[in-house]
Amino acid sequence: MSDQRTTSAEAAPRLTSHLRALSLIAPLQRAEDNKGMLHVAAKAAERVDMRYLALAAIELLIDRMGAGGTASRAELIEYLADLARLQSRGLSGTDALALAEHVFDGLTNARDRRARFKVRLFDPDKADGVIFEFALLRAEPLPDGTVGYRLTQEAIEIHLSLLAHDPLTATQVSEIIVGEFLKRGLYDHAVSAAERTRTNSIRLAEALRLLMAEARRAILKVMWHQELGPKMEEARSLLDASIMREGAMLAQLSDTAADVTDETDRRHLSRIRNLLLDVQTRHRKLIVVVQKTAEEYLHLQADALKLRPLARLPDLENEILDPLLRAPDSFLIENADGLFGAISGTLPPLVLDLGTTIAAFQPDIEDIDAIDPDYAFDDPTAGIALPFDEATIARSEQFARETILAAGAITLGEILERAARARPEDDAFQRCLFFILEQAIDPRTTDVTGDASILATRFDAGFVEGTDVRFSRAAATGGGIHASQ
Repeated sequence: MSDQRTTSAEAAPRLTSHLRALSLIAPLQRAEDNKGMLHVAAKAAERVDMRYLALAAIELLIDRMGAGGTASRAELIEYLADLARLQSRGLSGTDALALAEHVFDGLTNARDRRARFKVRLFDPDKADGVIFEFALLRAEPLPDGTVGYRLTQEAIEIHLSLLAHDPLTATQVSEIIVGEFLKRGLYDHAVSAAERTRTNSIRLAEALRLLMAEARRAILKVMWHQELGPKMEEARSLLDASIMREGAMLAQLSDTAADVTDETDRRHLSRIRNLLLDVQTRHRKLIVVVQKTAEEYLHLQADALKLRPLARLPDLENEILDPLLRAPDSFLIENADGLFGAISGTLPPLVLDLGTTIAAFQPDIEDIDAIDPDYAFDDPTAGIALPFDEATIARSEQFARETILAAGAITLGEILERAARARPEDDAFQRCLFFILEQAIDPRTTDVTGDASILATRFDAGFVEGTDVRFSRAAATGGGIHASQ
């Protein structure tokens, strides 16, 4: 069991520096987590990011220290309150000041009476771990009797560690840092820098892999010379420089190892050598991939363009018309319609446009002199003679009178049904009867049960409503009574 515990402890990664970095940013996150405990408007304060305010305070102090100055507590509070109101328009001035003071207290560790932050970090080499103490802001008395605040080294580390770098740049920087630590004999710091170098090399390999994968997914849209080519050329140049730098550092380690007698330093040098060999091997594989990418990508793009073969139009005269002229007449007669449609294409259906046809034969008024029209009126057209003879009209009037008088009140449909049963073969009689009954609806026409109807009069029954008309005997005052049914 003892051997197993010892082996486990030796294999455990030493992540104390990583825990240290997390401890530095813990006060910034704590200010965000605890803002709900403040006596401020909850909805307005919810939109305010306290981490942004803490980083903004660090940025302001960096600007002041760059000019050799400091910032007072009042200046920091006022600056952070303005930024809080910028994030939440509904935040009151009092609540903004409360949030700003909360951030300032978090950066200065007000809950522990402005003492230094103190955290315990796990370390596999030490049973009780290590105690890490740090501060973010440092108060400094000024000649005018006031107090100004500066950033500590740990706060500046926060600012630097949160800066984003592309994988190529980060790899170069971390390698240069490893070389500088080796020159100064700071082997423990060189180990940490070499570990960051390995991490950055893995990040670089993944970034290049994703870049090429995205390019292959859009093989027809990404142009090599304008988009992907320059990035790959930059990566190739930097990888060449990295491989040469790593080779120089490995040679330096070989020369230095013989002169180092301290066991801890020798262990650090062995660790650095293994890390740099891993990075160099990865970079050598990457540079081969980058060098082959251009040719492979261009071949893939060319193959993608060949997926759709070009369509060739036939030679109409040599390949179609000439063979048709040599074909037998029977074949041409049977397939004339199909051959004509294939050669000439589909014709739209013919539509006679009367308006366009008439307009084509009319002169353009703009092209001729305006002529006043001369209207001439012809004699009235003679009326059309009735198609019924006098005997048919008399029989129809007599039948209508007798039927209406016998019934007292009867509809038009019933009269016509009786006429059809009485004279089924006499179409002229039935039509004449219908016209007489139809005209009898008009008040201008004489009652059909009295005097003769006037067939020559044009009938207009627009005032009649309903589906059928009921006829009855004339009233005492004269005139027919016709009701719509």
